[in-house]
Amino acid sequence: MIRVFAPGVVKLFGEHAVVYGKPAIAVAVDKGVEVSCERGDRTVVRTGKAYVDIEYERGTGATHARGHEAFLSYVASALRRAEEAFGRLTAVFEIRGDFPPSVGAATSASVSVGLLKAYSACLGVDVGATELAKLAHGVELEVQGAASPMDTAVSAIGGMLRIEPNPFSYRRIDSAVGEFVLAILPRRGLTKDIVADVRALRSRRRSVDAVIEAIGRVVDEAEGCLASNDLACVGELMEINNWLLGALGVVGHEVVAMLRYLKPYIFGGKISGAGRGGIVVLLPKRRGELREALAAMEVPSVEVAVDRNGARVI
Repeated sequence: MIRVFAPGVVKLFGEHAVVYGKPAIAVAVDKGVEVSCERGDRTVVRTGKAYVDIEYERGTGATHARGHEAFLSYVASALRRAEEAFGRLTAVFEIRGDFPPSVGAATSASVSVGLLKAYSACLGVDVGATELAKLAHGVELEVQGAASPMDTAVSAIGGMLRIEPNPFSYRRIDSAVGEFVLAILPRRGLTKDIVADVRALRSRRRSVDAVIEAIGRVVDEAEGCLASNDLACVGELMEINNWLLGALGVVGHEVVAMLRYLKPYIFGGKISGAGRGGIVVLLPKRRGELREALAAMEVPSVEVAVDRNGARVI
């Protein structure tokens, strides 16, 4: 049996502005998706307690799946692309994730990366991180219609990366800033709808371009603070980025209230991803008291560290 880990991804700076050509900083974390692969006489994908059959017709390229269509669409696309890239395989795949879907931890990207990596490893193919990222981005494009290559690249490559979207490129940020607490709030709305709302706001109000430009400048400054391991600077810029995202209408009052309440225990915090709930990234100052405060608020949380290795066989 082959087992693969694909890290989740949180956005430290630059989400939404990256859609309009500005840079972003994202980081792979040590919680994510584990995929196992064991060769057999048919292809079956199992996740949690739900057992799901995926049938792939090699001649026609058709994939048939039942139940949980949103999740299965990523699985079906990844299986097709894996066979095209690496050859035919029949196997049982088990998928287990540390995060619920659609919270801002790049769950779909991690599933795509992990399944492709497990498929190739089960066939004895050593796929590189760059090729893996490109294949997984193809899955996201097929399922979502439009998708940034950021999440799949960070999950495949690992570490803390500065992302340039047009054309896509990245560079590693060598930083000792490596531990975060992720608070998980209920999610309101789909990413594609939230992105569409921001686009509509920008079309109505020219001044939104100034907000997007300001987010890009925050990313530039934050890269220097991360490289110099200046926690106070990183935390302050996280707060500024969060307020700018609030101007775009994607930060709810519950996030603002929570960050205000937690201020004594953190250097700073902000949403990760599209917003309107989901993950809020916290840079801890007094970890024990932060843990107690979140528990008192009955807000689920998980402590994570930077995963510097990316998707891999474990």
